[in-house]
Amino acid sequence: MTYGLSVANDYDYIQIDAQMPRLCAVYSGSYTATTSSNAYVSFPAPITTQEPPCIFIQNTPDRPDDLYTGMVISGGAGNWTGFVLSTININFRPYGKWFAAVFASLSKAQYGLRMWGDDGSVIYDSGAIPVLFTRASHSWSYQGRVTISPISNGYYWKSNLSGQILSDEYFMINPFSRGIITPSHINWTPIGVRFNYGESCLQVFGVTALGAWMDIGSVAAVFARLPGT
Repeated sequence: MTYGLSVANDYDYIQIDAQMPRLCAVYSGSYTATTSSNAYVSFPAPITTQEPPCIFIQNTPDRPDDLYTGMVISGGAGNWTGFVLSTININFRPYGKWFAAVFASLSKAQYGLRMWGDDGSVIYDSGAIPVLFTRASHSWSYQGRVTISPISNGYYWKSNLSGQILSDEYFMINPFSRGIITPSHINWTPIGVRFNYGESCLQVFGVTALGAWMDIGSVAAVFARLPGT
């Protein structure tokens, strides 16, 4: 930057930048579905950013078979009100923890440091909770085809990034909220994602009776910690 405040740590990693807000967690909690395969979450108050929030989840090891096939954020630009998680099977009951994060900062601290941008929005507040990125990868390995039901196959990939998930660590589900292309068809293939605790990696399944591309592309697998959750 030409003017402003920039703070870097011993490894030259910029921790505070007067022009670039960091990713901060605004709300967190748990999700559960009781009577359907959908889990509905409402934010305590609307998130007012123009961009939709990043939703991070940790699917519980108590339900290792649940495949998450959808995530829809409710509301619209400047008024994001919550999200819905859906699974592929009516017998699945999604259950776990979540947090929502945005590239903005809420005014939370009574004492400390606070900075505003040119538009009057808070771009840094020392009391806001920063998201601590732990690992990320866009490399996947195709594992083959598995049978999910009598009429559907699962084309299975796993992330080449492996390692046990920490108790306060989550993965971002936004990149997995849409499907992949189905060969020779105009429709798309739903995908299901989960963290597999036995194999210590993210798994993705393309669920279709028609077939799917073996190359899933460069979908981002992003993990982050939210200490204290």
